[in-house]
Amino acid sequence: MQFFSLQKFGLTLLLAGALSAAAALTLDIPVRAAALAADVAAVEACLSLTRKNQEARGVHEPDELTEKAGPKGRLDAARDAALMEAESCIRVVATACIQAAGNLSHATYNQCYGRETDVWDARLNATYKKLLADADGEDVADGFRKTQHAWIAFRDASCAQQWLVFKGTMANPLSAYCRMEKTARQALWLESWLR
Repeated sequence: MQFFSLQKFGLTLLLAGALSAAAALTLDIPVRAAALAADVAAVEACLSLTRKNQEARGVHEPDELTEKAGPKGRLDAARDAALMEAESCIRVVATACIQAAGNLSHATYNQCYGRETDVWDARLNATYKKLLADADGEDVADGFRKTQHAWIAFRDASCAQQWLVFKGTMANPLSAYCRMEKTARQALWLESWLR
C-alpha cells in the first residue's frame, strides 16, 4: 500500500511537472514566433540589400575580364562582389544572436545557428514546393526531386563528420553551423531557379 501511494505521489509530481512544462511551452510560443518573424525579416532585409546593390551596379563587363589577375586581384574583386551576393547574408541572424547573448558558449552557438537554420529551411521548403508546382514538365520536377534528395544525403553526411572527427561537445556547434550554412546555400541555389 505504501509503495502504491509513493508511486501515485511520484506520478502526480510527474504529471504536474509535465503540465507546467506544457504551459511554459505554450507561453513561449508567441515569443518564439516573434523571434522567428524578426529573424525572417533580418534575412529578407539583407537579401533585399544585395539585390539593390546589384541593381545599382547596373550593366557592366564580365568580372573575369575586368578584375586584376592574380590572388590580390581575385580577393579585391571578391570583397567588392560580397555586397551584391546573397551568400553574404549567411550568418546575419546567427551573428546578431551570438552578439546579443554576449558569450561564446556551445549552447549559444547551437541556439543561434539553429535559429538561422530555421529561417533558411523555411525558405528552402517554400521554394522547393513552388519549383515542383511550377515545373515545366515532370522531367524538370523529377530533376529537382533527385537533386534535393542527393543534397539531403550530402548535408547529413557532411554535418555528421564533425562528430566523427571531434567526438565531443565541440562537435555540436560545428555540426549546427554546418547545417545552417549548407541549408542556406541550398535555399539560395533553389531560389536562383525562380528568377
